[in-house]
Amino acid sequence: MTGAAGAPTSGVGAATGTAGIGSAGAAGQSSASAAGAGTGGAVDAGAGTTGATEDGATGGAGGGAIAGAGGGAGATGPAGTTGDSDPPPPRPINVKPGGVSQMSFNGQSMYLNRNKPIMGKLFLLLGGICTGTGAGGFEAFIKQYGFHVFAPITQTCVSGAPSKYKTVLQAMPNDPEANRQVGDARMELWDGKDRVDWVTVAPGASILEETIGAIKAGVAMEPEADWGYFLDADGTLRTTDVWVVGYSWGSQSWAMISSYVRFGRVITTSGPTDEGFPNASWITHPSATPNDRKYLLVGQTNPYPGEIEPIIPNVMKAGWVGAVTNVTPTSPGPYTAAQHLFAMIGGNGGVTPPGHTVFCNDNPMDGWLPLCRYVLGVP
Repeated sequence: MTGAAGAPTSGVGAATGTAGIGSAGAAGQSSASAAGAGTGGAVDAGAGTTGATEDGATGGAGGGAIAGAGGGAGATGPAGTTGDSDPPPPRPINVKPGGVSQMSFNGQSMYLNRNKPIMGKLFLLLGGICTGTGAGGFEAFIKQYGFHVFAPITQTCVSGAPSKYKTVLQAMPNDPEANRQVGDARMELWDGKDRVDWVTVAPGASILEETIGAIKAGVAMEPEADWGYFLDADGTLRTTDVWVVGYSWGSQSWAMISSYVRFGRVITTSGPTDEGFPNASWITHPSATPNDRKYLLVGQTNPYPGEIEPIIPNVMKAGWVGAVTNVTPTSPGPYTAAQHLFAMIGGNGGVTPPGHTVFCNDNPMDGWLPLCRYVLGVP
């Protein structure tokens, strides 16, 4: 199947720093859209024009990096020019205080707690393999704050490329056609553009298209919630004001997609694995989302490095920043901007199970909450 050339992802717009965490104003990395077979990779269009500058994060209050959102055989295309800051949103957000907004778009939930200070960030959720919408329960924690939240439906059973590609890797571990498969498959779920022959996305059913559709529906159904803030003047999604959180399969998907799309923040719990492709293109590609905007929470029985959950070296190979911090439910922090990778040790008194879980919820007895607030950038 011949893939269509990757369309530029929206890299226009920026987040304003809230009481932030993360590294202070790290320079952004270049971003590139994945492209289909036989076509040159399209350069991501920062600031609305091909090859224009697409920039990194500028830290807000508290010094936090709060901002921000291929050629042959469908591999990733050439990177765009880098810069040092995300462009600002075209206007201030305008949410009417008071009440809770709860809507549904094509069976996908939309939520905003207007009783809380409005964060000006749109959270997208992805959950575990072969599950429904949500992020495994992490959304219960997010909804306590003034974030816009959307839970897109996608093909969560898409995991791992066909075995024929793994057979190729046994002889040629760096084969580009095999190694592009898992990342390009997730990008196909993201924007619906044809990249691999084992995934099909119905017209209009990609994560990106459903998100834009939900935002437009929110504008019509509840204008006081200002869902339209996250669209630029040309109707594209301003991904620099989009934050993403995933659980397990969802973590893998956001890790892969964020290599090619510039998000404001990426939070992964119990993922990502490499799905049997340790040299996958999404791992080796310079990340469109600066790596100091990415956070990992992964369960272990014993502290790192005595135990090393395979997810940890996987993200290190992908360039995620920071040393591993061991955290227990009785470790209240504080945490510093340099800390991004967390090994969650042991159980949590029955509040959340140990191991392969999401860690963060709305239970005030949750011992992980200090870390949950840190990775979310809230007090």
